[in-house]
Amino acid sequence: MTGSLLHSRWAHTIIFLSTLVNPSFQDSIEPRQSGLQWGSCDPTLSSVIRVACANFTVPLDWTNPSNGQSATLYVAKLPARNGSPLGTIFVNPGGPGSLGTSFLNGRSGEKIMNITGGLFDIVSWDPRGVGFSSPAIRYLDVATPTPQQTLALQENLIFGTLNAQSSGPTQADVDAFHANATNVETYFKSFVQKCVDKNGDNLKYVGTVATVRDLVALADAIEGPGRPIRYWGLSYGTIIGSYLLDLFPERVGRVVLDSVLDATTYSQRVSYQSYATSLEDADDALQTFYDACAAAGPSLCSFATDGSTGASLRQRANDLVDVSAAAPEMWHITADSLSAIYDVFHGGSSVSARSLDRLNELEHRYDMRLRSTVYGSLDTHPSATYAIFCGDSIDSSNVTTTDVYNEIVRVTKDVSNPHGPLEIAVSSSWCHLWPARAVERHTSQGTPKLPNQILLIGNSYDPSTPVSSARKLRDRLNAGGTRQATLIQNDGSGHSSLSMDSACTYDIIKRYFVEGVVPGDTLCGTNFQGFVGDPFATNHSTSTSIISAAMADATGPVGSASITMTQSSVLALVVWPVACMLFSSMVSLQFYFL
Repeated sequence: MTGSLLHSRWAHTIIFLSTLVNPSFQDSIEPRQSGLQWGSCDPTLSSVIRVACANFTVPLDWTNPSNGQSATLYVAKLPARNGSPLGTIFVNPGGPGSLGTSFLNGRSGEKIMNITGGLFDIVSWDPRGVGFSSPAIRYLDVATPTPQQTLALQENLIFGTLNAQSSGPTQADVDAFHANATNVETYFKSFVQKCVDKNGDNLKYVGTVATVRDLVALADAIEGPGRPIRYWGLSYGTIIGSYLLDLFPERVGRVVLDSVLDATTYSQRVSYQSYATSLEDADDALQTFYDACAAAGPSLCSFATDGSTGASLRQRANDLVDVSAAAPEMWHITADSLSAIYDVFHGGSSVSARSLDRLNELEHRYDMRLRSTVYGSLDTHPSATYAIFCGDSIDSSNVTTTDVYNEIVRVTKDVSNPHGPLEIAVSSSWCHLWPARAVERHTSQGTPKLPNQILLIGNSYDPSTPVSSARKLRDRLNAGGTRQATLIQNDGSGHSSLSMDSACTYDIIKRYFVEGVVPGDTLCGTNFQGFVGDPFATNHSTSTSIISAAMADATGPVGSASITMTQSSVLALVVWPVACMLFSSMVSLQFYFL
């Protein structure tokens, strides 16, 4: 763990040539090739399941597709189990900047296959600018940087974040924060210049509108021209989905938008103002951990004490944060103490050799994934995230870094004290210094007329995408008097429906894709059982049995399911050496272990 990372106060996942969308070529999407030649995936993807990969060529500039310039998308396919698929479901895992091919080659691809009954080909891709697609937006000369290289930018930004007590920032905290603004801005400008030098005009060709056009062209090549598109988008993938509804409503087939980002805020407001919206439920999501830990008691949750409540555990965590803030030189003792607490509650009065072995195993297996909950995807360049997010955003030449810093202070005071300071490390905070905007940008508004109803899914306590964003999109789509969208509220915590298993939600998703059945708005309970079982077990039998129950008639075996909240919380408690980082990232750990 580097010194700069130890200065991080909180942890949370989240990151001049332009025209508006031109309707004249909106309906004339033609790929540069028909069909795809599937073969083995790049060996660095380390697939443990039967995924095939292919390249797919599209115009680099959809506003001028005849200029001869091309982009190449790297596409992955997980074939249906029965050999006779009902069709294709296209999936985007979010970001922006996440590799769809990596997502599909991991546990998430198999889990989506299980949920949809094994009856469809599941296809994902690295969006333009990302991963193995080209041109890829990079500031380093490698396709997939090491985690240390990816972390470097965010760690340096976090080093200058707002240092706040659990009760909120003092004036001294705010003054020190602003005093460091020039240094942080200088650092970020040097990063931007590297991106410009490395990528040139390509920065303006990786916007979300172009990615939606790529999706339509890809669907034409795989499913046939003009056919309805089946799509499952998660997190930022719901922005792609929302743009699809607006720009190509006639192509909307069965579409699931899961953990919805507010596309109106994304496309119409100055970018740094969007972070507050995403944090609406973050503190409540964190509170679900404290409540579950208190309910489990000290025999099952190592942070609980006899008679503790959710409120008392929250205060206990805040006390640890304040101790860390007052004496950062004691952080290593805080970490040792947490490890000792874990050991005491799990079979010993001192740190035994066995517990050390288990802790070492945790660090080996999960440390980099734990870091990814703070900094996002570790398998792509942060420059791609900035290029997409900032490229999509409205012009912000009148925004200053002081404006951004004032907003971080406001969000920390008024929205979320644990999560507000990390706004400095998300891409939306720095778009006023980003030099390029996408050649096409879209403003989500109005009510498109859809040929099919869509499903919206939101968790009751999502630390990154509040369920209110799903409600807002539902209301926009249904404003014309015709029901075009149904909301399934997964009554649990975590980011996306994949983070907390629900047989109810999974059954609705399966019936929707397979049969086209659309229920009314539904509140689905989850199958989360709290702090039970061995958190180190590799056989995730509880989660797997839940999917088995929901997917009873699916063909083939059920694959590994997501890591449980029990595992997530214990991993965070015993691995991370900074107390204040442990508790703010607790709930959102689950999604990154899929």
